Amino acid sequence: MHSVYRTASPEDVFRIVDFCSSNNVKNGGLFEVYPDSGGSLFMVIVNSCSEFDSKHRPHPLGAFYCNYAGPGVITIEEEDPHFDGVESRRRHVTAIKQVIDILLAEGFPGVQISFNELPALKF
Repeated sequence: MHSVYRTASPEDVFRIVDFCSSNNVKNGGLFEVYPDSGGSLFMVIVNSCSEFDSKHRPHPLGAFYCNYAGPGVITIEEEDPHFDGVESRRRHVTAIKQVIDILLAEGFPGVQISFNELPALKF
């Protein structure tokens, strides 16, 4: 089920997308950013991080979507409340929400953010 998680100014949404693009998997970060052909809608995949090995293969944990429901709207896929999903899926959704909150608060150009404190992002 796709639902609105946060709304922000369009500028803030583009700021966090730029942050995620700069901190992508190829650069040693956690993110994969996939824009639409017009460059205004984005899917951002959040990957796990290793507490022990910085050269691990990324494992996708979930995604969030920017501007799909409207300018400045951040949406996520949450489990259906009538579906008996696994507990780890709930932790992953919680971690994606925490990542979004951290990105909105701290994801500015040149800032280093450590996501290692989020248990659901570790493997």
